[in-house]
Amino acid sequence: MAKNFLGCNPFREICCTNNANESLDVYDGYDNKTYLYGEEQIANPQVANLQGQKRHADLVEKPEMEVEGGARYKGQWRGSLRYGHGILMRADGHRYEGAWVENRAHGHGIFTEASGTSYEGQWDQDQKHGYGKYVHVDGTTYEGGWQMDEKSGRGIETWSDGARYEGEFLRGAKHGVGIYKSGTGVQYEGQFHNDQMDGEGCYRFANGRVYIGQWQVGHMSGEGRMEMPDGSKYDGGYEKDMKHGEGVFTWADGRVYRGQWKNGKQHGTGALVDTGGKETRGTWKVGERQRA
Repeated sequence: MAKNFLGCNPFREICCTNNANESLDVYDGYDNKTYLYGEEQIANPQVANLQGQKRHADLVEKPEMEVEGGARYKGQWRGSLRYGHGILMRADGHRYEGAWVENRAHGHGIFTEASGTSYEGQWDQDQKHGYGKYVHVDGTTYEGGWQMDEKSGRGIETWSDGARYEGEFLRGAKHGVGIYKSGTGVQYEGQFHNDQMDGEGCYRFANGRVYIGQWQVGHMSGEGRMEMPDGSKYDGGYEKDMKHGEGVFTWADGRVYRGQWKNGKQHGTGALVDTGGKETRGTWKVGERQRA
């Protein structure tokens, strides 16, 4: 219900940190003293060093040469395969510099398109996978988690017009809990589903109005509260951004209407309470009270 997240504070606690840098450290929490999957620490560092030398002994550094598709590659090889660190320059102007495993980008690397759009981060079998930063030439950026070439996990996306989203992603779309701020002062904090506001959230309009409540497919739908800058407020049902169903509207001077609404207007049976507490029941049609 809307009253449970009045002021948006619960969402701030769930999804976000006040420190933008801190929120990006989720992949940096690895303790290099921790040994995974039952591996034992090698007590003698000389033995460890010899093992590392043996593992990389078959990597050969070669000068720049032409490879498949007219591309040119300079870097390390293992046999006939690109393996280790190297730079690939494609015929179309795209460039990749970083780690390779069996002819595929795998590990940390930087991919730069001919246009200037770039991605720097982790790769898995030629796909963006792990943590990375994408920068488009139009000013759009994304930094955060990736899975199989798509934004997934926690991340921050920004646009050239000043808009910003920080929160959860799934298969390339805003999905989960997040905060969106437009360049014009609009802010939404709450739940997203497939790139749209969906679930429960708090929306702050540029004119000072605040809606706290339920959303469906990008629209205020369900139960919610709208607070106006002049002190008036509405609590009740919404359907596609309009007051609909049962609701209570309170004016700044203390007058109250309780009753039915349709398409944003009083419609059906209701009661009007004046500033002195006197209640008058009646019927409304498209916002107008009907005479008996």
